[in-house]
Amino acid sequence: MAEGNLAFLENKCPFANCLVTDDSYYFSDISQFDAILFLGRDISNIKMPSVRSPKQVYVFAAQESSANYPLCDEYLDGFFNLTWTYRIDSDLYLGYFTILDLAGNVVGPAIDMKWPDVLEPTCDELKIKLRSKSKLAAWFVSHCSTLSDREGLVEEVQEELRIYGLSVDIYGTCGTLTCPTKEPELCYEMIERDYYFYFALENSFAEDYVTEKLLTALNNFAVPVVYGGANYSRFLPPGSYLDGRELGAKELVNQMIDAVNNMTKYYDFFRWTNHYVYENRIQANEICKFCEIMNDERKISDMSVRDDFRRWWNDENYYYNCLE
Repeated sequence: MAEGNLAFLENKCPFANCLVTDDSYYFSDISQFDAILFLGRDISNIKMPSVRSPKQVYVFAAQESSANYPLCDEYLDGFFNLTWTYRIDSDLYLGYFTILDLAGNVVGPAIDMKWPDVLEPTCDELKIKLRSKSKLAAWFVSHCSTLSDREGLVEEVQEELRIYGLSVDIYGTCGTLTCPTKEPELCYEMIERDYYFYFALENSFAEDYVTEKLLTALNNFAVPVVYGGANYSRFLPPGSYLDGRELGAKELVNQMIDAVNNMTKYYDFFRWTNHYVYENRIQANEICKFCEIMNDERKISDMSVRDDFRRWWNDENYYYNCLE
């Protein structure tokens, strides 16, 4: 979030009198801050405040996966008043993208996402664009060894694809192909023009951890192949993606080949475009909600702490990360 109150002004928040700063010496006494925000990836390396005002709000904020940044210190249970993370059940949501309907209303992501029972057929104009594609799949990647072992999945997929004389084209430091990072729009144009599928694989498995990789596929008219620890029905309409973790390499390849050989099936992956838009931005209402909370003295005085923080944050990895 930008320093000062710019974020609250730009988003036309009902309250814009909150001031954000990264200067811990802005006040002579750190207990004078109404709220202190702690970044999850930095907590293990920072000196915690020695004094805390009874009215001071401690906020835990994170966009990095809990699997990559586990937090196991016992004092963290009962330490934070608010959570502001990529997890949808956080007090404030800090996801990598926002889902809007065609009227511009924010509709997701959400735990209980309500997708239409029937999605309208893909329009003819988009079908023409999709018919120009000629390459099976691409993957842009710079981290070659990950907790999720996504590289292992791709290796298995490559083995399955050799039967068909095909492969996943890998761009970046982990592959043999390059695309100009200083001109990303050229890379996106290439995805839109050439590739049927795009591998949107996460580096670790964690609840609701779905990053902007997904938008590379969705906003460039390629079908996303996902791989992560999230329940993807919270993020994507049914029939709009393939789940590599769920399908496994062999079945994933079977479904990719089947869709390319039957364009009617391939077109159906894009029915969502008649209903939704995906944007790479934080939800404005979450930014505004924070300042509203800070202006509500009653809410602050009644605010409790999260006693189960470690179990919540580390989710399914809690036992392995913290109790072994």
